[in-house]
Amino acid sequence: MSAKLYGIGVGAGDPKLLTLKALETLKKVDYIFTPVSAASTESNALNIIDTLFEDSLLQKENKVINLNFEMAKDLKKLKESRLKAAKRINEKLTEDNQVAFITLGDPFLYSTYTYIMKKIQKWQPGVEINTIPGINSIAACTSAQNLPLAEGKENIAIISNLKDEVQLEKIFSIFDTVVILKLSRNFAKVYPVLQKLNLKDKVLIGSKCGLKEEKYTTNIEVLNNEEIDYLTLMIVKRKGI
Repeated sequence: MSAKLYGIGVGAGDPKLLTLKALETLKKVDYIFTPVSAASTESNALNIIDTLFEDSLLQKENKVINLNFEMAKDLKKLKESRLKAAKRINEKLTEDNQVAFITLGDPFLYSTYTYIMKKIQKWQPGVEINTIPGINSIAACTSAQNLPLAEGKENIAIISNLKDEVQLEKIFSIFDTVVILKLSRNFAKVYPVLQKLNLKDKVLIGSKCGLKEEKYTTNIEVLNNEEIDYLTLMIVKRKGI
């Protein structure tokens, strides 16, 4: 069987940060699957590699296939959309095609790709699967601000979903650096803890890291007066930024 599935991390936003291996793979696959929110017709992952089509480095016609994913909190709808997407990819693999699933950042850091990969592994154990890493938003943020994420013996925690403020306090008691993703849904729990622990002046906030619209600030108070974009993260370093 010549069918292959490639999971490709296309990075945080800047097309120039796409790896050579990713570009090489995108050139040779038969189809490129890209995730699209059910509420939108636009794909952030596809936008990153669009310049490659424009520069004729990649052929787009009849090669790109959109996969609609539910972003709802309804777990049933979420699972159904993932299953539907996996089935579409599996159809192309059954026809002996080589296909790529592109994703923002890195495929193994909070990516939908992992669900797709597990389904294919279950349905077609003989299919070769190759995963190509990508630069994630955390790396894009620290690089843009020349901020070492960890030095020496410092420990790091990456948080996506906070249970409560007590949990966060425990995390800060263990880790020197804490990265909080999905800040839009976590900020209400984060702010009072930072205030209590006197950490409000030891943060870096990055929004749309790696994209043209990227913004950075160390002033946490600005978030109290504006809507927080979905693609926003916070890095807290107990030793200071």
